[in-house]
Amino acid sequence: MDVTDDPESPDAEPVNGEGAPSAPGSADFDLAPRTGPSSAAAPRSSRRWIPLVAIVLLLAALGFVLFQGLNDAATFFYNVDEAVEQRSDLEGERFRMQGNVVEGSVEQTDTGVDFVITFEGVEMPVTHTGTPPELFGSQIPVVLEGSFEGDGFASDEILIRHDNEYDEENPDRVADAERDAQALAGDPAEGAGPR
Repeated sequence: MDVTDDPESPDAEPVNGEGAPSAPGSADFDLAPRTGPSSAAAPRSSRRWIPLVAIVLLLAALGFVLFQGLNDAATFFYNVDEAVEQRSDLEGERFRMQGNVVEGSVEQTDTGVDFVITFEGVEMPVTHTGTPPELFGSQIPVVLEGSFEGDGFASDEILIRHDNEYDEENPDRVADAERDAQALAGDPAEGAGPR
């Protein structure tokens, strides 16, 4: 037998003198497909899913972090006068409200502090739950986070307006709050802008 001959090809020489090669279409001609071992195919396909599952999990985690970040960014800031004006739209929503603490309005409670904030002549009573920041006091510009509740605003976070992050993100609001605070105090430098 010639080494280059394929023993199953129609023109193959007879093996060990067993007669003539089978002709195509005859009963002796083997048409069964040739496949490799079936056990090797299964692990290969399951190994292909591992990177895909890892990518899906990574994208899900990234999506969650992005959603949380956008949720925080979606907490809008309003001055007291703007919040009161849009109260019907803001009912039940959590948002941030900026104003100045009215002098003499601060009262300690068992759960926190009650006070009144004002901006552009509009006042809003506030019930804050928790300990206020160290610099909290009368005529201090503050940013409160919470929601409208009854006739007032229920807060659970107070940021002193002089927080650097807030100053950088809201320079126009900072200047407005300082002018309003100076007007409340009767400061002759009213309108002088940020210090």
